[in-house]
Amino acid sequence: MNPESYYRGEPLRLGPGPYLLLDDALVEDRWRLTRRIHPPEKHSRNPLMVKDKPWEGDYFNVPVVIRDRAYGKYRMWYGGVLNADYRYHDVRRKYVMYAESDDGVNWVKPLFDFHPFKEHRRTNIIYQGEYPDDPTRYGAVADQVFIDENEPDPARRYKMISYQGRPVDGRWVRGVSLCVSPDGIRWKLGQDRHLLDYESDTSNNCTYDPRRKLWNLYVRPVAMHASGLISKAPTPGFHPDGRHHSRRVAVLTSPDFVNWSYPRTCLYPDERDAPDYDATSVFRCGSHFIMLYTAMNDDTDGCKDVKVASSFDGYHWTRHHSREPFIARGSAHEFDAGQILRISSAPPVREGTDMHIYYEGAKLGQHQWHGTMGYGVVSTKVDRFVMQHAGDEPGWLITREFILEGNRLRLNIFNPKTKHELHYLKAEIARHPPMGGHTAYGKPGGFRPAFEGFSLADCDVIHRGNDTEALVTWKGKSDLSALRGQPVYVRFEMRNMGIFAFDTPNE
Repeated sequence: MNPESYYRGEPLRLGPGPYLLLDDALVEDRWRLTRRIHPPEKHSRNPLMVKDKPWEGDYFNVPVVIRDRAYGKYRMWYGGVLNADYRYHDVRRKYVMYAESDDGVNWVKPLFDFHPFKEHRRTNIIYQGEYPDDPTRYGAVADQVFIDENEPDPARRYKMISYQGRPVDGRWVRGVSLCVSPDGIRWKLGQDRHLLDYESDTSNNCTYDPRRKLWNLYVRPVAMHASGLISKAPTPGFHPDGRHHSRRVAVLTSPDFVNWSYPRTCLYPDERDAPDYDATSVFRCGSHFIMLYTAMNDDTDGCKDVKVASSFDGYHWTRHHSREPFIARGSAHEFDAGQILRISSAPPVREGTDMHIYYEGAKLGQHQWHGTMGYGVVSTKVDRFVMQHAGDEPGWLITREFILEGNRLRLNIFNPKTKHELHYLKAEIARHPPMGGHTAYGKPGGFRPAFEGFSLADCDVIHRGNDTEALVTWKGKSDLSALRGQPVYVRFEMRNMGIFAFDTPNE
């Protein structure tokens, strides 16, 4: 899709769906609709995993969870930190550990002979960076782990974005490196240099853009902040001269995972935000990139919630207008009462129509010390982040014009689970009038926007879906083959219902 060509008169070519309606990218106009966050539900057994091994250190760090179909299990890579004074970044050792699960809820920590700890010959530590014997060399963090299905070398099929220290030009530098593995257990550096040769203290993670055939790596930007001042203390909030910069998000791109562009800031806190976007997780979801980011309250307590932003190109981001949390920290008695530190930088785990997002929580805020920590999970139906919702009065939305490439119209909808005449949703397939034809738009004998047989009047009213999707029919028929290849709009009318996304598959 080329958004610029749309304004030169060409309809969009959307590619594979679903097509999310959480921002303005695919919306031509809407009336009497409100965008609403659809928060996922926390698992009743959270935290699913806590620190119970002596080698797991002072606190947990960065859970990464994937569903490895070939391996047959859920797999987690997570971090441990030894000898840490978090407030002053006095960190002596970070390392990567491993856990796995059959169901994503009950986790076991298999033991290996790779890295003993004191009297414990076997541990679940699987990687300590390239300099494990030097206690001053910081160690390693698994910011992201993913399976590269296009990798021809089986020894490099698993990839890890690792935050670790390495020698660069005769000095020791903390940076971001690529590690590779044949099995997700045995890791080594995948190249001779850092992806980044500076300290990017966030959940550095990448995603692939199939439209541009580029990798996007989301990081902390180089210190090109607005003030240009240099920090005089290691932690924001403790500068003798006061706060003078924020935590932001940058992106760099690569066609081959070797040659990378210079990092450019793509998201920074605005007038409605506190000054820090701490950790991020970016992934593809149908038509969009989704960013789940932790927003820190302030310099006093460092409490954090997870918020959501969306982008059609991965560079220009739209934050939800209310800034309300997508995943809120828990109440006072819960393990995540103080903050949600990190979200798994792997895409949400999908099981059928469900979507699971793993995260790290703590009872206290970042500047209060982490307190009791653990890993939890939230779940929702697939592709449900933000809906376009109508209340008691009917509301409408019309999409941008696009080339119809499928033969069905399927919707991801929200409904109140009660069949009532005041709860409904309908759709029509429409076209635009010719230039000048708007004067007779909809009048008797004038231009009719809906294709014959596919109008709102012909649409069979949707009162309920199956909690995930609904197939649109017009007088009992769902086949859109007669319109395939034509430029179309889709218009929705709804009342006391909402829509997250639509799709036009070939079935």
